[in-house]
Amino acid sequence: MRIMKYLHHILFALLLSPLLVPLVVSAQSEQEPFEIFAVLWRGETAVEDGFRDYLDQNNIPYNMTIRSLNLDRTNAPRLVEEIRYAKPDLVYTWGTGSTLGIVGSHDSDTPEKYIRDIPAIFVLVAYPKMAKIVESYESTGRAVSGVVFLTPLDAQINVIRAYRPFRKLASIYDSTSSNVRINIELLKEAVPNAGMEFVPIPVGLDENGKSDPDSLQRIVREAKAQGVDVLYIGPDSFFARHGDLFNKIAIEEGIPTFAATEFPVKQSHSLFGLISDYYTVGKLAGLQAEKILVEGIHPKDLPLAQLERHKLWINVDVARALNLYPPMNMVSIADFNDSGYE
Repeated sequence: MRIMKYLHHILFALLLSPLLVPLVVSAQSEQEPFEIFAVLWRGETAVEDGFRDYLDQNNIPYNMTIRSLNLDRTNAPRLVEEIRYAKPDLVYTWGTGSTLGIVGSHDSDTPEKYIRDIPAIFVLVAYPKMAKIVESYESTGRAVSGVVFLTPLDAQINVIRAYRPFRKLASIYDSTSSNVRINIELLKEAVPNAGMEFVPIPVGLDENGKSDPDSLQRIVREAKAQGVDVLYIGPDSFFARHGDLFNKIAIEEGIPTFAATEFPVKQSHSLFGLISDYYTVGKLAGLQAEKILVEGIHPKDLPLAQLERHKLWINVDVARALNLYPPMNMVSIADFNDSGYE
């Protein structure tokens, strides 16, 4: 009798088990997607490709709304209102301007103008602590976390010195950008400490008080006349728009350029750069999003993520044009590219 009862239980379980699987799968497939609201600075980049790919590869359901400030922070207030109306699960911001425009600084006197009650992550912010977006890299102090993308400045300077014993480094920069001004102040200390002379040169302003690309040729020639033998492009969105013009002028004048970010070296004609790969930055941001959305970690308890490895990128066609080839000890560790310089 006990055997028959035991067999009855087994038979019942076997009959029921095919019904259990579809029920579980159905529950998983019907999970509501997370709503992500992205505010970009100048349109989509490889960062967003990496971000989406991470979420897709880890089966995290989501809908992503994309908006762009179109290089103008005055567009931020209307997007703040749109975000408040949409009530997304996560806000994603690209760049210092977008991040400050949407979530504000941590010590803002007018917090009501910004998104403060929705979790947020940022990417491509050069100096999140100095820009007062976070209190520290370990604990942000607010509902915001993100990804650190710049390579350490001392590592950048070491690469420049290793390529050639340059003597005088100039940074031609957009003086209207607070982000860039931070970079210049750091260079003023780091470059002389490495045994080079530093020459900061602001881009000329047009009649509207904006940096004028028409001044670049004159400025590069002036830098050459001062004995500058290498140019530095920092995290400066001006050169994301005018990098081709700037780099071509520099090559014509026989001066190499080093880039601290991906765009001038991968999408333009800088000679070399020590960079964080944008796609990989995006995947790391996806991991941060997973911790917030899936694991339920509050952003203030989530340290800023940092890449462990960076890329030494060299454009061989530019090296050929300048007759300035990398030393042999760089050949085995560098990524080489043809930038299409003609």
